[in-house]
Amino acid sequence: MRNYYMQIQQYSEMLIQQILLMDKKGIKNNGDTLSLTEILILKALGDQQEKKMADLIEELNLDRNIFGTFINRLQSQNYVIKRRAKEDKRAQVLLLTDKGKLSFEQILLTEKELLLSLLNDFTFNEEKAILKFLVKLDMLRRNNHTP
Repeated sequence: MRNYYMQIQQYSEMLIQQILLMDKKGIKNNGDTLSLTEILILKALGDQQEKKMADLIEELNLDRNIFGTFINRLQSQNYVIKRRAKEDKRAQVLLLTDKGKLSFEQILLTEKELLLSLLNDFTFNEEKAILKFLVKLDMLRRNNHTP
């Protein structure tokens, strides 16, 4: 067995548990509580003018009904606006409100600050090893066709 297998497995399991717990509790944002999926939706909309709902569903690999629930919550909290597409009245598009745009910027800034503070403790070669590990995880995910 590999030298650090048990420790890596334990830390991976703890990390997954923490992510699941964080998603269950939600993340505070401007007085609201957002799930990780709602944050992913805000990030996917980003600074674009608008995006088709069908494209977002496919991009995020979400169930249509579950996606609708998240969008309804984001609408009720004034993060997104849903409307009919101008070029295709059958399609619906989403766009960020001013509050959604501000939250998007804050999310990006918080993520950047967190990652940079974590990476401050690593050497260049350690950063390369982390990147290599993450790329291999992504390749494994893609080869197994998992979301």
